[in-house]
Amino acid sequence: MSQKKFWSPVVISGTVFFIALFLTRCFDIISFEQPETAVAGETISIKLDIEVLEDKFNPGNVGGTMPVVGFLAPKSWNAGANTVINITSEVYNSTMRPMIEGAIEGQGGKPWSETLELMYGSGENYDPTKMEWVMFMADVPYDHNPAYLPIYGTVNIETVVGPDNITAQLGYFIGENDNGIWVLNENQDFRLGNCIEITGGTGVPINYCGPEPAPGTSVISPNVFSYNDLLKITFDASIGANDEVTRLSGASFVYFCAEATLNDGRIISVCDKSDKTALNFVGDDIWEITVWLKDIFDLSSTKEISMITYNFQDQNGGNIVRDFSTGEDFTMFASCQ
Repeated sequence: MSQKKFWSPVVISGTVFFIALFLTRCFDIISFEQPETAVAGETISIKLDIEVLEDKFNPGNVGGTMPVVGFLAPKSWNAGANTVINITSEVYNSTMRPMIEGAIEGQGGKPWSETLELMYGSGENYDPTKMEWVMFMADVPYDHNPAYLPIYGTVNIETVVGPDNITAQLGYFIGENDNGIWVLNENQDFRLGNCIEITGGTGVPINYCGPEPAPGTSVISPNVFSYNDLLKITFDASIGANDEVTRLSGASFVYFCAEATLNDGRIISVCDKSDKTALNFVGDDIWEITVWLKDIFDLSSTKEISMITYNFQDQNGGNIVRDFSTGEDFTMFASCQ
């Protein structure tokens, strides 16, 4: 078997196909098909075309008997409970079930999910704590001495995307449970999918595939807070995109401009360039403001708030600083209610 591998991406009608032109392992993901966009709560279909090759250490046989599939997905999708997987081929068919949490991979002695995280990480997603590898194992063993080889088949994945407006990169793994992952990784295969954008859900859109936000530009303290807390917001005008300063570096006045989206869909904006929204200069391009959201938005209760976005402006509103990692306003997420 050739040790070289080349992948060619093809985009057709919003779906990405990746095709392997050269194969190398006993289990190969030849190609996969995955949507690039979906609506929150939608059930999407993903297809992995696979090939099972001869075990080179045992000619005429296939290693192991129990296929396993790993699926890298956002934790908010709860993929273990919301995903259905099956394998189909001319000589072997089986449904798959989620593996018991903490199920051990045979070679390294660690849980399968932890093993894949250590080996492959979480792709381009900048926050691995928001992603998880969910493992599935076949319900029916395959014949390790099949009538012919190679075996060509399809892994069909149907999963319900989560409720949040996010963009994240998915990932796929195929191997077998009996022997785990060999030292040379020749009895398994792994592919990262394209980033998929979820819209129509809740919250400000977050692109985990994009550059990680620079929290130094705007910092909220305490870092664990509710919308009812008294919050200090620190703005560092010297931290901008590409290691440059922001448009408010050296400004004489800086103001806090914010929008609160309420649970009933109403939006309240505050950007009046008054003492109420003025930041205090503390030196070296650093500004601070302390706000009580109930007061600044003139609300009877902060329980009405579902989301807050904000930016910083000069007195004329001609220079505005937003989150340079997204190009959008900064977002404020309550960590407790």
